[in-house]
Amino acid sequence: MLKRVAVVVLAVVLGCLSTGPVAAATSFTPRPGPTWNNPRGDYTARNVNMAKVRNTIDSVPRNGVIRIAVYSYNRRDIGDALIRACRRHVSVQLVLNDNAIGAEANRMIRYLGRDTRPRFRDRCHPRKYGPRRKPYPVPSFFKVCQGACRLGSERSNQHSKFYLFSATGNGKPVVMFGSNNLMSFAADVHWNDLYTVLGNQKMFDDFSTIFAQMAQDRWRKHPYVAVQDGQYAVEFGSDPHATGSRDHVHQRLDRVGCRAPAGYGDHGHTTIRIMMYGWVGARGLMLARKVAALSRAGCRVLVLVSGAGRRVHAVLHRSGVAIRRSALDLDDDPLTGFDDTGWEVFSHEKWMSLSGTWAGHPFKGVWTGSENWSNVSRFNDEVTVRVPFASALVAYSRHFQTIWAHYSQ
Repeated sequence: MLKRVAVVVLAVVLGCLSTGPVAAATSFTPRPGPTWNNPRGDYTARNVNMAKVRNTIDSVPRNGVIRIAVYSYNRRDIGDALIRACRRHVSVQLVLNDNAIGAEANRMIRYLGRDTRPRFRDRCHPRKYGPRRKPYPVPSFFKVCQGACRLGSERSNQHSKFYLFSATGNGKPVVMFGSNNLMSFAADVHWNDLYTVLGNQKMFDDFSTIFAQMAQDRWRKHPYVAVQDGQYAVEFGSDPHATGSRDHVHQRLDRVGCRAPAGYGDHGHTTIRIMMYGWVGARGLMLARKVAALSRAGCRVLVLVSGAGRRVHAVLHRSGVAIRRSALDLDDDPLTGFDDTGWEVFSHEKWMSLSGTWAGHPFKGVWTGSENWSNVSRFNDEVTVRVPFASALVAYSRHFQTIWAHYSQ
């Protein structure tokens, strides 16, 4: 019976969109590519990513679908936008980690319900009982996973951050991913990236397949999944058994060549920029040694960290890696920072850019997503996307330089 229910849930979460009249609150189409908030800016600058998500929610037409997976959530303005979408008969589906369920999350749980199965009394598609009436096939729900959704471990987390919209102002699907949670401190305390892809139906479908698995909140035998969505390469989940040279980040670094062809890198040297929030533990040290080896081999490496371990920092520094900390104690009081740190603002981003040689070929692009370079990330639901575009490299490099020059030490 449980097996049958799992199959049904997977099918209905991915259910076909109903046809019908198109209506949305706005005709907004989000700008493709990356955006960043600035916690040192005014309200608009701090909430760039939140406004992008909220405006996109308001642009999804009737009978569309919104799917959101985040680690943490407390934004009432986002909740209000989701309720507006629900009232115009958009299916609204959320998956959240169980670390901090506050008043706003509970409000949305009460509104949407936790049940991921199709039902007659679906809040976003209310219908009357009657003969030959079937439940609405794309249910709305707010699912809280018990630890990681697909890895079946209470010590791990649903740590992905992605946003799926079946259609917006231009009628095409939208996929967003990066480090941005739906929390007030994600705007006011963190620097976060949010990368947007328009019109890639396969990417929308692949993310939706993983989302459906997450909504089941059941252990998957093979939680690590890699797919190719056009020019984007996407890695979902993690593999607790992939240690050392089998680690997928280690394998990514292992494909770097430090000689760069003309038009790439810096005077014949591959350039690498790493902006990493959590770079700690045995796995973090292993990856630091790999980055250090690349530096010694001639790659030009710059690193911005927030929560890097001392041994990670030492390994990088000894190998000539230029490293700065993008976590600032603005009032020089270690007792007044965010959570249990002394930091008033810090980077929460997790990405690496490269210009030079990768996998034996010239490459300009970025890997970005939700995964920290830490032990716990091996047990989490995560997502990382390879974005192989020079435009992305330029944008992320400019952002890196801004933080390096003005908001790091």
